[in-house]
Amino acid sequence: MATAEMVAQFFIELANKRDDDLITNLKLNKLMYYAQGAFLSRTGKPLFDDAIEAWVYGPVVPSIYRKYKVCGSNPIPFTDEDSISTDDFTSEELDALFDVVREFGKYTGNALVSMTHEADTPWSKCYTGGSSVIPKDVICEYFQENLVPHFKISDSCELVDALPKEWYDPAEDAEWKAYL
Repeated sequence: MATAEMVAQFFIELANKRDDDLITNLKLNKLMYYAQGAFLSRTGKPLFDDAIEAWVYGPVVPSIYRKYKVCGSNPIPFTDEDSISTDDFTSEELDALFDVVREFGKYTGNALVSMTHEADTPWSKCYTGGSSVIPKDVICEYFQENLVPHFKISDSCELVDALPKEWYDPAEDAEWKAYL
């Protein structure tokens, strides 16, 4: 099982590999919430053990928030010492993490706050004006009804399937996967 720290490092490292996609504490906590939801809905098991709480700006993993609160609203810096290997995750965990990045990584922290504050979300059901735990079963149920799209590289596409077979080089799959 992954830890909350591992998941946070994954998102931070991935965001910092691109000049145009730095990550703040606000955005990081929302991506962690979506990752937990995606994984719970797919496997029935949590991605990480840490609780997620309903705070004024949406779902938060308190230990991760506290670790990066020194950054304020600035991007979280990344150093090579913080690097994490994809080998540290199972294939199911990586699928959920990459799917969350593809689906929600394009949004700002503020946009993600708005999305988590919509009616009938786990946050809206649990927020009481202070911090309160969002039960994992509430997160799971919500994400079973509101699935995070699952993308597989092996998914077929008519336009790609119509290309001449000699254009496909399986050795390039790993290279392309890095862009997804």
